[in-house]
Amino acid sequence: MRNLFLMLLLYVATQAGGFSQDSTFTYSAEIKGSLASTQTPYLLHTNTYGVIPTNGSFLLAQASLFKVYNQHNPRFFQWSGGAEFVARANKSSSVFFSDLFLAAKAGPIELSVGQRKEFYGLGDTLITSGAVAMSSNARPYPKIQISTTRFVNIIPKNDIVAFKFTYSDGLLGPAKSIYGNVLTVPETYLHQKAIYIKLGRKSHILNLFAGFNHQVMWGGEDKIFSGGLQRSEAYGYVVLGKPWAASRVGNHFGTIDFGMQLQGKAWTTFLYRQSIYEDGSIANISNIRDGLNGLRFKRNSRIYEGFKLNTVLLEYIYTKHQGGDVFDFVSGTFGRDNYFNHYVYSQGWSYKGRTLGTPLIAPQHLMRDELRSSTNLFTANNRLIAFHAGIEASLNKATFLFKASHSINSGTYNKPFRSSLDQTSLLARMETPLKFMNESQLNLSLGTDFGHFYPNNTAILIGWRKFGFIR
Repeated sequence: MRNLFLMLLLYVATQAGGFSQDSTFTYSAEIKGSLASTQTPYLLHTNTYGVIPTNGSFLLAQASLFKVYNQHNPRFFQWSGGAEFVARANKSSSVFFSDLFLAAKAGPIELSVGQRKEFYGLGDTLITSGAVAMSSNARPYPKIQISTTRFVNIIPKNDIVAFKFTYSDGLLGPAKSIYGNVLTVPETYLHQKAIYIKLGRKSHILNLFAGFNHQVMWGGEDKIFSGGLQRSEAYGYVVLGKPWAASRVGNHFGTIDFGMQLQGKAWTTFLYRQSIYEDGSIANISNIRDGLNGLRFKRNSRIYEGFKLNTVLLEYIYTKHQGGDVFDFVSGTFGRDNYFNHYVYSQGWSYKGRTLGTPLIAPQHLMRDELRSSTNLFTANNRLIAFHAGIEASLNKATFLFKASHSINSGTYNKPFRSSLDQTSLLARMETPLKFMNESQLNLSLGTDFGHFYPNNTAILIGWRKFGFIR
């Protein structure tokens, strides 16, 4: 398999040199390697869709081929698809498809089947700490999805009010059950839906955004609980968030988002908020304090001469309240939400060991040994305050990216740390074109962790990338 993959890399890089901006077929081939002192530094592996491993030094190769929609074609019906293959050699070598999907759209409405990289919520997508509910941290999971590919005008030929929506159901695979009648559930699912509204025309200086996303991990209710719901019946409870037997069916998590965009002549400013809700807390907004606040300044056009600052991002994340310190059935006060842990599924809010939401709430195996708690919990730390900053700049044709995260970690309500633990992570990345094989790219990254939450880590990563269009 690996020899075949390396042959594919060589073929794509040498034979696909001719490309055109009018093509809808794109390719990419990449080889990278990293040397790490212990485990991979936090900012080096997070928000990479699970591609970069967490357990130290590695060699990695990727190859992809995608068919994208032609934005300049007036056809009502179009199709797209793609595949990205990843091969990793490290302490636990693996091969897998990151992307593997087919999609078709009629106008702005798309139906897709498979797994692919996507981003949910209002916020930055390049240098963010990660969206709270569904970030780009975990590998994509297989699903069926209907959605809009862009904001769609509510009033025909007038973009003063527009909407965007997503509705999907996917497979997460088997899960360990820590409650009920069975030890393992043979299949679990992830239901996801979101809708966002935009107010303001594209030509306006001010645009306002609002919406929400709702995700539910569920499955095996008829096996876990005596007299539990059959799958077809449980699905209705999942979609509507209806309570059953004094609890919600599945593990519910989402955010209510707001955004404001100011477009100037040279820069666009974007201010956004993602407010957490879990299970039934959306009704009494008991989690309103928790969430992510972001402020981004982005240059409107790229200038490849001299040094230019292109994007500046500041984020503040707070997850310590969790509905309060009281959980009492008698008074109907349900605090201690214990984000990303669940009383049934030991994997919590994760897929293949990676956090589905903000990677700041990390799995136990990445934390220092002395901080870990029950193996039935995904994380031992979900009450935190964090500050995150990112900068993206360019010097002629070379691009530079800097990220910094500082968190103050308090553990969980049930098992708090003896004192708050500070953690700082830094990342610097440079990518520059090479006059080799039709302008390929060389990239260099340096990451480090220091503090009291993760082991102290330092790593350097070097990679080569070739990408373009195929005629």
